[in-house]
Amino acid sequence: MSLQVASSPSMGFDEVYDAVVVGAGPAGLAAAIYLARSNVKSLVLEADKPGGKLNVMNLIDNYPGFPSTSGIELSRRIVEHADSVGVRIVSPARVVGFEFHEERKILRTRQREYFGRNVLLAMGVQRKKLGVPGVNEFLGRGVSYCAICDGSFFKGRDIALVGNDEETLAEGLYLSGLARKVYLISGLEPTKFQQNSLERLLSTANVEHLAKHKVTEIVGSSAVERIRVQRIDGETSELNVQGVFVAGEMTPMSDLLANVGLKTDSSGCIEVDGGMRSNLPGVYAAGDIACGRKFQVAVSVGQGAIAALSMIRDHAQARRRERF
Repeated sequence: MSLQVASSPSMGFDEVYDAVVVGAGPAGLAAAIYLARSNVKSLVLEADKPGGKLNVMNLIDNYPGFPSTSGIELSRRIVEHADSVGVRIVSPARVVGFEFHEERKILRTRQREYFGRNVLLAMGVQRKKLGVPGVNEFLGRGVSYCAICDGSFFKGRDIALVGNDEETLAEGLYLSGLARKVYLISGLEPTKFQQNSLERLLSTANVEHLAKHKVTEIVGSSAVERIRVQRIDGETSELNVQGVFVAGEMTPMSDLLANVGLKTDSSGCIEVDGGMRSNLPGVYAAGDIACGRKFQVAVSVGQGAIAALSMIRDHAQARRRERF
């Protein structure tokens, strides 16, 4: 598999694509496959690793045709399928700004700008920030919001994993294969764990669950050295860790979308119609970032396919109008 990157001679800096997909997770890749097979000139921008959150899912047992598989394996197959039909993926390419008010829409990364007549937003959601002293100071120096990105830096070390949902457990399984010790800190609120998923993680000898504990501070000098935690009864203690991975509650990437005119609901997800169209012409959304999300791979794939079919139809109609 070979991903075409921004430095490719075939990718001009002023090139305008008929469709730009933001995010190479299940929704984005499903859409990209449909677009490529319909000969729509398209490009996928992925902030981290193609496959998205699939890369940190240990077990998937409800995806049609795959009774039991790992997220990494399913990701590999989808990315290979996309590559086989000519999908062009630029990775890493984190979009940090949008302009959607003109026919030629602009997507900005820290390196350059990309232009598209139509845009599919499929970049999933981002984690809520951990609001405790030290989290911002040590971001990139022991604090991470991406296990698949940074887990390898903590091989043989002690780490804390903060979160209380199913993705937290998936990331815990991944990290337990790297770290010497993983402290799972699930907070004071009721957890959203499925019991069998929690038992699977805790069956790993190097994982310890600190239930009804919350992190109150991250401490260190040049990097993370320890954390302070508090029990539900108010008792405090310290743990010597070199890394803190934040997972847990997921929220849409509303910060990037706040000023571009997209209609969102109170939680920040993008409101779409039955064809995954947003309120802005030529802008679509699919997967976890769209309202009605279910945080299921099969749902994201289906929404990506619906969005692509809408884009193909709308693009063809626009081209016909231009000719007459």
